[in-house]
Amino acid sequence: MGKIIAIKNNKGGVGKTFLTTQIAAGLSYLENKVLILTSDPQNNVFNYLFRGDKSFRKGLKAEVLKKDGEYFRLRSDLYFLPLEDVKFSNQFIKELPIFLNRIKSEFDYIIIDSIPTLKIDEIFLKESEYILIPNFANSVTLEGVLNLLKTIDINKVKAIVTNNYKDTKVQKEFYNMLKNELEDYPILVTDPIKNLSFIEGMLEEKKTIWEYQNKSASEVQKILISLIKEIQN
Repeated sequence: MGKIIAIKNNKGGVGKTFLTTQIAAGLSYLENKVLILTSDPQNNVFNYLFRGDKSFRKGLKAEVLKKDGEYFRLRSDLYFLPLEDVKFSNQFIKELPIFLNRIKSEFDYIIIDSIPTLKIDEIFLKESEYILIPNFANSVTLEGVLNLLKTIDINKVKAIVTNNYKDTKVQKEFYNMLKNELEDYPILVTDPIKNLSFIEGMLEEKKTIWEYQNKSASEVQKILISLIKEIQN
């Protein structure tokens, strides 16, 4: 059976989609069949990894209710099932856990770009085996992460990764505060992913970090590999 991993933070703009796409791509390059789901009808995954026509009529809702959703192939073993909108019927809410259990027999990993959207987010978190939390090294995000850990099953939290990191005195302090707060928990706090112009260009090209061999890519790959190892353990 496959594993479901939710990428979760209640704050927007902290790198959920970036982490979702790069982790999913990394797992797929290791010869796993991977599916990306989202609770965001903007479907930003397209903007990160897909160059073709991204128009669709039937996505996650259609697949859950009638098994006729449109899957998009992003890479050789990497797929995306977009979300039509956030108008969820009672029947959809009822059927969603059944669907998630079904696709675990079809995919090795299901990675969820999760935002706090009504009931669907609660279901995604409940059905996930693991949770990964992206964050920034600042006071608002640190407080948000600590509050989030009080509201979810902390035993599912595998790792917390700091994105867009700048090697300043302030960001060092907040990063170290996070590590100190979690030192008694079996949660991996990765090295921070630095604010790199290379990443901005990579995303513009709709490529993954695994498609590069330069020094900047190697630094990020090392951090993501530590996350992938946590997921595979």
